[in-house]
Amino acid sequence: MRLQTGYTTVFSGRLRKAAAVAAVLAIVCCAFAFVPPAIAEETRDGICSSEEKQVLQAARTFLDAELKRDFPGVYACFAPSSPYAMEHSYEDYLRQATTSPDRLVDYTIVGVSYIQENEDTDAWPTVEKFAQVEVDLVFMHVPTKQQSMINIGFVFFREGGRWYKS
Repeated sequence: MRLQTGYTTVFSGRLRKAAAVAAVLAIVCCAFAFVPPAIAEETRDGICSSEEKQVLQAARTFLDAELKRDFPGVYACFAPSSPYAMEHSYEDYLRQATTSPDRLVDYTIVGVSYIQENEDTDAWPTVEKFAQVEVDLVFMHVPTKQQSMINIGFVFFREGGRWYKS
């Protein structure tokens, strides 16, 4: 009887250690299973570069101004060498923006597709770099209230060390 009790005690001790190890492993696994996507993305590809963060901030500034219908804010996001800004005055832009039947109602930035040096300085003398930001946009057609989702790759220019919408 005594031998059985000793065996049971040893067996129970081993079970307790195994259960403790299993519990610790379960906690560690759960902690890594619920890592937010942004953190998972950073650890998969390495931490976002400072430049990528600047491009993303420029995109957010532009898109947030669009959402708020902050017309001066939107126009201020255009690069000095932007073909649109060079061909349209603020008044032209304002007229187009205020009469458009479509409104941006939501967006999700998917990511930065690329950042590259300007290899054609003859055509783009003031542009240092180009970047593209992929964005899922939700537009509403105001007269019908119908919403549409589209994916667009917005191009950004770096000029004078600052990122602008092209």
